[in-house]
Amino acid sequence: MPTRLKLTIDIAPLFEPQWTGIPVFTRRLIESLQRSRAMDLAFSYNLSAIPPALVAQTLRAGTGIFLRTAFDRQHDHAIIDPAIPLLFPSVKTAFGVTRREASVVHDMSTLFMPENHEPANVAYHLDNLAAELASNDVTFCISDATAASLAMAFPSTAGKRRTLYQFADWPPEFPIMDHNLPALGLGRYAVVVGTIEPRKNLSLLLDSLPLPELTRTNLRFIVIGRKGWKVDEFMAGLTPAQRSKIIFSGFVSEFTKYRLIRHAEFLVFPSLYEGFGIPALEAMSLGKPVLAARTSSLPEVIGDAGLYFDPLSTTDFCSALAEMENPARQAEFSLRALKNAQAFNWRRMAQPVIDWLKS
Repeated sequence: MPTRLKLTIDIAPLFEPQWTGIPVFTRRLIESLQRSRAMDLAFSYNLSAIPPALVAQTLRAGTGIFLRTAFDRQHDHAIIDPAIPLLFPSVKTAFGVTRREASVVHDMSTLFMPENHEPANVAYHLDNLAAELASNDVTFCISDATAASLAMAFPSTAGKRRTLYQFADWPPEFPIMDHNLPALGLGRYAVVVGTIEPRKNLSLLLDSLPLPELTRTNLRFIVIGRKGWKVDEFMAGLTPAQRSKIIFSGFVSEFTKYRLIRHAEFLVFPSLYEGFGIPALEAMSLGKPVLAARTSSLPEVIGDAGLYFDPLSTTDFCSALAEMENPARQAEFSLRALKNAQAFNWRRMAQPVIDWLKS
């Protein structure tokens, strides 16, 4: 009988109380590897072993609040087995402690666009990046675009970079829950998903609001996401007329996000840089077209399921928006969205990790 693969996953991202971005990526990675039945998984935090039952409970809860409490109450923390490979789903916090190590690079915007980040965030991602990459057996990148950016900055990673795509999923009960609730009553709207910060380029939408293409339309924009860096500057520039076109929902539950996307006409994604662009894939999984910036990983993920624009041009954005408002075009892109989303699945996410452990 062949020896089973073994892997320890650092679950630091799951300690976050609100799961978006990297915590959701970590959950999907764990569940993909579990569904593959190809390996025995162990879990760690700061090199301390975490009981699998506690991780399973955390995944069901969808929040790290209970995980943090349980970990803090446990005084006797066992140390992970150094003979088992260790995978960090995000920034690596220890180097050379196990036989084989890997980490996941989500984007390189802190290096190439540091002006769009708070200094503390830049330091968190970059201070130890060279040491992280040097100690990695393999470095996973969440898109080919991110891998290309990493190669440009760190040519020494040649031969050690592998693309690790994620996928979009929703709890199976969401459609029934949505069906049993009254209609949202929001009229025509498109959604913008993501933390409100400079890199997400919400200013392009705000700068476009006074233009004729947007003053004529009765389409509104619902911005889903918690307030990030410099959001007050965005808000201060809004006139009452502009405010009537935009609704800021703040952070919402996964079910509320699901409802808002499902009943939207399409997703608007104006980001200057994305490592992958999971909101696009989540929208596509619900048959929603994407109106996206022609940059970084977005064409790689969206493909022909949407329209693209120059993220620095309000004219180009308005032109693409006018075309996307055409119901016939939306119907065309909707079919492509569903098809393209199916190419990203749990098997595709698990396979690069399995291949690494077998190498």
